[in-house]
Amino acid sequence: MTLEAVNRAVCALYQQALDAAGTGAKLVAEDVSKPIIRPSGKVELEDGTDARLLASGRERTVTFRLYYFAKDRDRPKLENLAVRDAVGAAFLDGLTVGDTYLGIDEGVSFTVTDGVLVCALDLTLTEPIPEAEADLMEELNLDLEVT
Repeated sequence: MTLEAVNRAVCALYQQALDAAGTGAKLVAEDVSKPIIRPSGKVELEDGTDARLLASGRERTVTFRLYYFAKDRDRPKLENLAVRDAVGAAFLDGLTVGDTYLGIDEGVSFTVTDGVLVCALDLTLTEPIPEAEADLMEELNLDLEVT
């Protein structure tokens, strides 16, 4: 599973939540240098880890931050509440990427900073690593008699 596929799944679920909240907001690219379009949403991928688990597995952690910029920057409370409810409901059961279910580690956390709603979700991706192809050992003859 690629991080790009996980990002697409998170973005799709977030857009569904924005639609359910009735804000009319659309997601915008995270690397926009122009002024913020309101109402809109934005998804950012934060730092994470990538580690090997024993010999046959890999564990990656990722944090996604979902931002919501309310239409009225001076009175965002009601819009933020609607989006918060919709995001909470959308991500309540985790998300599915391809045929893999991903639970959200600690649920979705919410904060509001300068009128901007910020939702954070932490995911842990555990994947098996296929063993390397190797030649099989030839027949072993063992003589256990002591002479």
